[in-house]
Amino acid sequence: MPCGVWLKNETKSGSLGTYALNSGVAKLHCSFSSLPEPVQIQWMFRPSDSVTAQWREFPCAKKEEHKNCQKEEIIVESHCEVRMNSLKMSGTYKCAATIPNHHDQRYRAFSSEFAINVVGIEPVRLISSHLPMNKNGEINLEVCANPRPEVFWHTIDGIITPEKSSDRFAVTALTPRTALKVQSEPLAAVPYCYRTSLLIHKVHENDEFHMSIRGELNIVHEKITVKVKSSNTENCLLLMIVLLVFAF
Repeated sequence: MPCGVWLKNETKSGSLGTYALNSGVAKLHCSFSSLPEPVQIQWMFRPSDSVTAQWREFPCAKKEEHKNCQKEEIIVESHCEVRMNSLKMSGTYKCAATIPNHHDQRYRAFSSEFAINVVGIEPVRLISSHLPMNKNGEINLEVCANPRPEVFWHTIDGIITPEKSSDRFAVTALTPRTALKVQSEPLAAVPYCYRTSLLIHKVHENDEFHMSIRGELNIVHEKITVKVKSSNTENCLLLMIVLLVFAF
Protein backbone atom coordinates (compact mmCIF):
# COMPACT_ATOMS: atom_id res chain seq x y z
CA MET A 1 0.00 0.00 0.00
CA PRO A 2 1.43 3.45 -0.90
CA CYS A 3 2.47 5.96 1.76
CA GLY A 4 0.42 9.12 2.34
CA VAL A 5 -2.50 10.70 4.24
CA TRP A 6 -6.17 10.26 3.39
CA LEU A 7 -9.35 11.77 4.83
CA LYS A 8 -11.52 8.98 6.20
CA ASN A 9 -14.45 10.68 7.96
CA GLU A 10 -15.61 14.15 8.98
CA THR A 11 -18.42 16.26 10.42
CA LYS A 12 -21.49 16.44 8.21
CA SER A 13 -21.91 20.08 7.15
CA GLY A 14 -25.68 19.76 7.52
CA SER A 15 -25.29 19.31 11.28
CA LEU A 16 -23.69 22.77 11.62
CA GLY A 17 -25.01 26.28 11.02
CA THR A 18 -26.12 29.10 13.32
CA TYR A 19 -25.47 29.09 17.09
CA ALA A 20 -26.58 31.34 19.95
CA LEU A 21 -23.90 33.45 21.64
CA ASN A 22 -22.73 32.06 25.02
CA SER A 23 -24.88 28.95 24.80
CA GLY A 24 -24.18 27.30 21.45
CA VAL A 25 -21.74 24.40 21.24
CA ALA A 26 -20.50 22.93 17.95
CA LYS A 27 -19.06 19.41 17.96
CA LEU A 28 -16.64 18.81 15.10
CA HIS A 29 -14.78 15.64 14.21
CA CYS A 30 -12.51 14.28 11.52
CA SER A 31 -10.41 11.15 10.99
CA PHE A 32 -7.49 10.36 8.70
CA SER A 33 -5.70 7.20 7.70
CA SER A 34 -1.97 7.32 7.00
CA LEU A 35 1.22 5.42 6.31
CA PRO A 36 3.95 4.93 7.37
CA GLU A 37 3.35 6.98 10.54
CA PRO A 38 0.34 8.48 12.38
CA VAL A 39 -0.69 12.04 11.55
CA GLN A 40 -0.87 15.08 13.77
CA ILE A 41 -4.24 16.86 13.52
CA GLN A 42 -4.67 20.61 13.87
CA TRP A 43 -7.98 22.45 13.95
CA MET A 44 -7.93 25.59 11.82
CA PHE A 45 -10.15 28.69 11.77
CA ARG A 46 -10.70 31.61 9.38
CA PRO A 47 -13.00 34.47 10.53
CA SER A 48 -15.88 35.45 8.27
CA ASP A 49 -15.55 39.19 8.89
CA SER A 50 -12.59 39.62 6.53
CA VAL A 51 -12.04 38.41 2.97
CA THR A 52 -8.26 38.60 3.46
CA ALA A 53 -8.13 36.68 6.74
CA GLN A 54 -5.67 33.81 6.92
CA TRP A 55 -6.22 30.35 8.33
CA ARG A 56 -4.91 29.99 11.88
CA GLU A 57 -4.83 27.24 14.47
CA PHE A 58 -7.30 27.62 17.33
CA PRO A 59 -7.60 25.78 20.67
CA CYS A 60 -10.66 23.58 21.10
CA ALA A 61 -12.64 24.06 24.29
CA LYS A 62 -12.49 20.27 24.57
CA LYS A 63 -10.41 17.97 22.38
CA GLU A 64 -10.13 14.20 22.21
CA GLU A 65 -7.98 12.08 19.91
CA HIS A 66 -7.87 8.34 19.30
CA LYS A 67 -5.33 6.27 17.39
CA ASN A 68 -6.00 2.89 15.86
CA CYS A 69 -2.97 1.07 14.46
CA GLN A 70 -3.83 -1.58 11.87
CA LYS A 71 -1.65 -3.61 9.53
CA GLU A 72 -2.63 -1.72 6.40
CA GLU A 73 -3.07 1.77 7.88
CA ILE A 74 -2.94 3.97 10.98
CA ILE A 75 -6.18 5.82 11.80
CA VAL A 76 -6.24 9.00 13.90
CA GLU A 77 -9.58 10.48 14.91
CA SER A 78 -10.01 13.95 16.47
CA HIS A 79 -13.06 15.46 18.21
CA CYS A 80 -13.20 19.22 18.80
CA GLU A 81 -15.77 21.09 20.87
CA VAL A 82 -16.26 24.78 20.02
CA ARG A 83 -18.14 26.94 22.53
CA MET A 84 -19.63 30.11 21.06
CA ASN A 85 -18.51 32.69 23.63
CA SER A 86 -17.81 35.47 21.11
CA LEU A 87 -19.36 36.79 17.92
CA LYS A 88 -15.87 36.67 16.40
CA MET A 89 -16.09 32.88 16.41
CA SER A 90 -18.26 33.17 13.31
CA GLY A 91 -16.27 31.79 10.41
CA THR A 92 -15.00 28.68 8.70
CA TYR A 93 -13.43 25.68 10.42
CA LYS A 94 -11.46 22.69 9.13
CA CYS A 95 -8.91 20.17 10.32
CA ALA A 96 -5.48 19.62 8.82
CA ALA A 97 -3.52 16.37 9.09
CA THR A 98 0.21 16.04 8.51
CA ILE A 99 2.90 13.46 9.15
CA PRO A 100 5.70 15.25 11.03
CA ASN A 101 9.03 15.71 9.21
CA HIS A 102 7.51 14.69 5.88
CA HIS A 103 7.28 17.67 3.51
CA ASP A 104 5.87 15.98 0.43
CA GLN A 105 2.29 17.03 -0.36
CA ARG A 106 1.05 13.43 -0.13
CA TYR A 107 1.77 13.51 3.59
CA ARG A 108 -0.80 16.27 4.13
CA ALA A 109 -4.60 16.28 3.88
CA PHE A 110 -7.54 18.48 4.91
CA SER A 111 -11.16 18.01 5.82
CA SER A 112 -13.99 19.96 4.21
CA GLU A 113 -14.62 23.51 5.45
CA PHE A 114 -17.40 23.90 8.04
CA ALA A 115 -19.24 27.25 8.19
CA ILE A 116 -20.43 28.46 11.61
CA ASN A 117 -22.40 31.63 12.37
CA VAL A 118 -22.76 33.03 15.90
CA VAL A 119 -25.75 35.30 16.62
CA GLY A 120 -26.48 37.33 19.72
CA ILE A 121 -25.77 40.56 21.58
CA GLU A 122 -22.65 41.30 23.59
CA PRO A 123 -22.63 43.65 26.64
CA VAL A 124 -22.81 47.35 25.75
CA ARG A 125 -19.57 49.27 26.23
CA LEU A 126 -19.29 52.96 27.11
CA ILE A 127 -16.92 54.71 24.71
CA SER A 128 -17.17 58.17 26.27
CA SER A 129 -19.57 60.60 27.93
CA HIS A 130 -19.68 64.36 28.46
CA LEU A 131 -22.47 65.46 30.79
CA PRO A 132 -21.95 68.97 32.22
CA MET A 133 -24.91 70.17 34.29
CA ASN A 134 -27.27 72.56 32.43
CA LYS A 135 -25.15 72.34 29.28
CA ASN A 136 -25.30 70.25 26.16
CA GLY A 137 -23.89 66.75 26.55
CA GLU A 138 -23.51 63.40 24.85
CA ILE A 139 -23.09 59.68 25.51
CA ASN A 140 -21.24 57.43 23.02
CA LEU A 141 -21.72 53.66 23.19
CA GLU A 142 -20.44 50.58 21.41
CA VAL A 143 -23.05 47.93 20.60
CA CYS A 144 -21.80 44.58 19.26
CA ALA A 145 -24.34 42.19 17.78
CA ASN A 146 -24.87 39.77 14.92
CA PRO A 147 -26.88 40.40 12.84
CA ARG A 148 -27.05 44.21 12.90
CA PRO A 149 -29.35 45.10 15.84
CA GLU A 150 -32.12 47.64 16.43
CA VAL A 151 -31.31 50.17 19.15
CA PHE A 152 -33.76 52.07 21.39
CA TRP A 153 -32.71 54.80 23.86
CA HIS A 154 -35.02 55.28 26.88
CA THR A 155 -35.14 58.89 28.14
CA ILE A 156 -37.52 61.00 30.20
CA ASP A 157 -38.93 62.17 26.85
CA GLY A 158 -39.74 58.56 25.92
CA ILE A 159 -38.11 56.05 23.56
CA ILE A 160 -35.91 57.47 20.80
CA THR A 161 -34.51 55.45 17.90
CA PRO A 162 -31.52 56.28 15.64
CA GLU A 163 -31.90 59.41 13.51
CA LYS A 164 -34.88 60.55 15.63
CA SER A 165 -35.16 63.32 18.23
CA SER A 166 -37.35 64.87 20.96
CA ASP A 167 -37.29 68.27 22.68
CA ARG A 168 -34.08 67.51 24.58
CA PHE A 169 -32.64 64.36 23.02
CA ALA A 170 -31.42 63.20 19.62
CA VAL A 171 -29.92 59.87 18.56
CA THR A 172 -27.36 59.58 15.78
CA ALA A 173 -27.43 56.89 13.10
CA LEU A 174 -26.13 53.44 14.04
CA THR A 175 -22.77 53.32 12.25
CA PRO A 176 -20.06 50.62 12.01
CA ARG A 177 -17.40 51.01 14.69
CA THR A 178 -13.88 51.65 13.42
CA ALA A 179 -10.47 51.55 15.07
CA LEU A 180 -6.89 52.38 14.16
CA LYS A 181 -4.93 49.11 14.39
CA VAL A 182 -1.71 50.37 12.80
CA GLN A 183 -0.72 54.04 12.85
CA SER A 184 0.26 54.14 9.17
CA GLU A 185 -2.85 52.32 7.90
CA PRO A 186 -6.46 53.50 7.42
CA LEU A 187 -9.18 52.89 9.99
CA ALA A 188 -10.49 49.34 10.07
CA ALA A 189 -14.00 48.19 10.94
CA VAL A 190 -14.45 46.43 14.28
CA PRO A 191 -16.31 43.19 13.41
CA TYR A 192 -20.00 43.11 14.41
CA CYS A 193 -19.69 46.37 16.41
CA TYR A 194 -21.56 49.65 15.95
CA ARG A 195 -21.48 53.13 17.46
CA THR A 196 -24.53 54.98 18.72
CA SER A 197 -24.64 58.41 20.35
CA LEU A 198 -27.25 60.23 22.41
CA LEU A 199 -27.10 64.03 22.17
CA ILE A 200 -28.62 65.91 25.12
CA HIS A 201 -29.81 69.50 25.30
CA LYS A 202 -29.12 70.95 28.76
CA VAL A 203 -28.22 68.00 30.96
CA HIS A 204 -30.35 67.65 34.12
CA GLU A 205 -29.15 66.23 37.41
CA ASN A 206 -31.92 63.62 37.49
CA ASP A 207 -31.44 62.42 33.90
CA GLU A 208 -31.30 58.62 33.63
CA PHE A 209 -30.47 56.64 30.54
CA HIS A 210 -31.42 53.11 29.51
CA MET A 211 -31.11 51.21 26.26
CA SER A 212 -32.89 48.28 24.64
CA ILE A 213 -31.17 46.25 21.91
CA ARG A 214 -33.24 43.94 19.75
CA GLY A 215 -31.41 41.12 18.01
CA GLU A 216 -32.45 38.05 16.07
CA LEU A 217 -33.01 35.91 19.18
CA ASN A 218 -33.82 38.29 22.02
CA ILE A 219 -34.06 41.81 23.43
CA VAL A 220 -31.47 43.02 25.93
CA HIS A 221 -32.12 45.92 28.35
CA GLU A 222 -29.15 47.89 29.68
CA LYS A 223 -28.87 50.71 32.23
CA ILE A 224 -26.24 53.22 31.14
CA THR A 225 -24.26 54.21 34.23
CA VAL A 226 -22.84 57.71 33.76
CA LYS A 227 -22.27 60.70 36.05
CA VAL A 228 -23.57 64.23 35.54
CA LYS A 229 -20.84 66.81 36.24
CA SER A 230 -21.64 69.99 38.12
CA SER A 231 -20.94 73.18 36.20
CA ASN A 232 -17.97 75.38 37.07
CA THR A 233 -20.35 78.18 38.04
CA GLU A 234 -22.08 75.97 40.60
CA ASN A 235 -18.73 74.81 41.95
CA CYS A 236 -17.56 78.40 42.35
CA LEU A 237 -20.84 79.34 44.05
CA LEU A 238 -20.52 76.42 46.45
CA LEU A 239 -16.93 77.44 47.25
CA MET A 240 -18.02 81.05 47.93
CA ILE A 241 -20.74 79.84 50.32
CA VAL A 242 -18.22 77.65 52.19
CA LEU A 243 -15.78 80.58 52.47
CA LEU A 244 -18.53 82.88 53.77
CA VAL A 245 -19.50 80.29 56.40
CA PHE A 246 -15.90 80.11 57.59
CA ALA A 247 -15.63 83.91 57.53
CA PHE A 248 -18.52 84.23 59.93
